[in-house]
Amino acid sequence: MGKYMLPNTVRLRFVWGILSLVALATMILAACGGGTATTPTPTASQASPTTAATSPASPTSAAVMNVKIVENNGKYSFDPATLSIPKGTQVVWTNMSDAPHTVTSDTNAFATTSNLTQNQTFMFTFNTAGTYAYHCNIHSYMKATITVTS
Repeated sequence: MGKYMLPNTVRLRFVWGILSLVALATMILAACGGGTATTPTPTASQASPTTAATSPASPTSAAVMNVKIVENNGKYSFDPATLSIPKGTQVVWTNMSDAPHTVTSDTNAFATTSNLTQNQTFMFTFNTAGTYAYHCNIHSYMKATITVTS
């Protein structure tokens, strides 16, 4: 046998060990979410990397309000365009149109992590009273307002 040749059984054990490690690593990655989601849903809790900081949920908040992003006569809009809610309410925006949109506060209080595609949602809990104007960065005419009462 040559100086650097391994006996067949040692070589076979080495290859088996490498294949076992590769299989184990693949299973660990798959179990830890190494796959991709078919419909990602950005939420306020997914603050990094590009969602603006969000207010933490109030321990007693249970109210949820829905805002739909819709298309009527070739124009996109937030429905409803004005909303009055009590402090601690979570607002969920859902893109019902086939175009991408953002939900972006005029004062940087909240923003989507990326464009919302059809059926994607964005959530934010309003824990501070005030008036929050927001818009879509893609369609500048899309504007809406949320008033939060104490």
